[in-house]
Amino acid sequence: MKFRICSSAFSDGGQLPEWYASSGINASPPFGWTEEPKGTRSLALICHSSTDKVLWVLWNIPCDIKTVYGKLPTQRVLQDGMCQGVNDLLGTGWTGPPEKLPDLSLTFSLYALGSSLNIPDMEVTASMLLSAMEGRVLGKTKVVCVYS
Repeated sequence: MKFRICSSAFSDGGQLPEWYASSGINASPPFGWTEEPKGTRSLALICHSSTDKVLWVLWNIPCDIKTVYGKLPTQRVLQDGMCQGVNDLLGTGWTGPPEKLPDLSLTFSLYALGSSLNIPDMEVTASMLLSAMEGRVLGKTKVVCVYS
């Protein structure tokens, strides 16, 4: 098998339910993964839309868990040491798409890292997280959904 991510909220290429959108209750979707590369010490997740908006920045996901549950609080530091950054809609944590658009897709990219990340306590963006991950990525997988 190979490193992969999935969600119980939608199938790969499937429709994101309204529940997870800003117009719904704006709950973060749940995720699970399998077969992370040997040597993985933590994971990071970035969600971006086909309109080039980052909707979620999450890192220091412990490697001994296999699931990130949905409806996470919108705070910087979460249980188990997980951290969330700011998204392009100026929120901390998940902010779902504000409206359905033709051909709108969301890509959730999960990165397996060889270490945890010690990022100073500030508003971390996706580009800052990607820079901090440089040289530490052991593998990457993704799942895509649509909201149109």
